[in-house]
Amino acid sequence: MEIFVRPADRQDAVKLMGLLFQLQDESSTFMLEQDPETIEVADEADNIDILQTTTNNIMLVAATDEGQLVGLASAAAKAKQPRVAEVGVAVLNEYQGNGLAQAMMAEILDWATTFSSVNQLVLTVQTINEVAIHIYEKLGFKRIPESESEVLNSNHDLVPAFDMSWIVND
Repeated sequence: MEIFVRPADRQDAVKLMGLLFQLQDESSTFMLEQDPETIEVADEADNIDILQTTTNNIMLVAATDEGQLVGLASAAAKAKQPRVAEVGVAVLNEYQGNGLAQAMMAEILDWATTFSSVNQLVLTVQTINEVAIHIYEKLGFKRIPESESEVLNSNHDLVPAFDMSWIVND
């Protein structure tokens, strides 16, 4: 079975919703700001269309050759800082450990360098997520000093976290 990383499109909306539910069930480090049960599929399809037409937002999916979505990566511009995009990446447990998150993050970095209008990518990572921290550091993300905080995990527990940054064309 092959897995492809590609931009999401509106036809992915139904499968993307299923992926979001599964990721939230499987992982204590994956958390959505909005409850997926409150998102309509048509609205998600419209959101994908809007995101993909901007130069400071992108959504990528990892899909099997059979069309199953197994991973997601995105960069979304901050409302008050349109040249700063917040990054997120998640892969289903069954597909972890094969470099998929790293491949999706590399695609985000390529987009940021060659196409986007952003000059900085930022993310928040839970301190216990050592695998993700290793990937981010390997790709050139740097820990932002004094950015320690606590975030809610998917179990609604407060856990330690910190912010990391990647400067475009640094």
